Amino acid sequence: MPEDKIISHAKVGIIGGGIMGVSLLYHLAKEGWKDLVLIEKGELTSGSTWHAAGQCPQMMGSYNLAKIHLHSTNLYRELEKETGQSTGWHGCGSLRIAYKQEDLDWFKYVKGILDNVGAPAEIISTNEIKKVHPFIKLDEILGAFYTPEDGHTDPTSTTNAMAKGARNHGAKIYRKNRVTDIKLLSSGEWKLITEKGDIVCEHVVNAAGSYGPEVGQMVGLKNIPSINMIHHYLVTDEHPTIRKLKKELPVVRDPMASAYLRQEGKGLLIGPYEKNTKCWALNGMDWKFDMELLEPELDRIEEHLNIGMDRIPEFKDVGIKKIICGPITHTPDDNFLAGPAPGLKNFWMFCGASIGIAQGGGAGKYMAQW
Repeated sequence: MPEDKIISHAKVGIIGGGIMGVSLLYHLAKEGWKDLVLIEKGELTSGSTWHAAGQCPQMMGSYNLAKIHLHSTNLYRELEKETGQSTGWHGCGSLRIAYKQEDLDWFKYVKGILDNVGAPAEIISTNEIKKVHPFIKLDEILGAFYTPEDGHTDPTSTTNAMAKGARNHGAKIYRKNRVTDIKLLSSGEWKLITEKGDIVCEHVVNAAGSYGPEVGQMVGLKNIPSINMIHHYLVTDEHPTIRKLKKELPVVRDPMASAYLRQEGKGLLIGPYEKNTKCWALNGMDWKFDMELLEPELDRIEEHLNIGMDRIPEFKDVGIKKIICGPITHTPDDNFLAGPAPGLKNFWMFCGASIGIAQGGGAGKYMAQW
């Protein structure tokens, strides 16, 4: 059956083609589920996935989240062998800087978790920092947490590689087809009313990302605790010193700058999490919003940029090539929403991820095994 012809019935209908929804589709298919369908109003990765920076840290202070992050990095590293499609994986490792003894004490706790789940990690000295990242100014630094096997990935390539894997196992994906309403049938099944036809599903998953609250309202779920917040990152022009490197620099997470800093091609990239954060689309999402960016507000992140660029002075040597500014979903505790929706049979939540690239692969696995 051609993929552009809507099927009338499905075991599971997933709404949303970002990395979370596609990962769930892929893992359900790998678990042996049949009659799977994903519906996306635009293109795969529309919304937030496509403009994400693609960080994939393994440093997590939670056992369950550490397992999720570990599976993501392992999956993204190996997925091309299965699907033939590159994910754009960069296994450059990561450093998180310690400025206080309390940081080092916390690092010991986190290392115990990562040792338990099988993610390599080391607490390293300033001398060792210089060996893996020669450009970091060591002023005030006591050490760092080093995870040598994580890194970053290309969000669009990674999502499409999982989509290919899901299709290879028989799953259907319908793009440019918005779900306009959801009805509960007397049989207990759900009818997805879409722009291209109706699909009756036994299970429905709200993986609509920024549109999670709007999709939830279709089934009477109000006040889903997920909002959009604006996030920036900046990519520099090529740097002559970076151009000469034979090995990619590890991603640096600097808590004083509240930013991640990394090599991006032959240039650099910095992404701050500002103190004066700003919410977006609090009155609801426009269904026409698709692969769009927002107007940068550099004045709100200037302080963080200055601190980060002082830590790695090479940032000051080159100009800014592009600025990415777009909405990212956040929940009150910054953990994604996953599980059965309250009071509804076979209606599931799988949205609200603020670090969806890092968590998408692993979250999809464990959601599929619920």
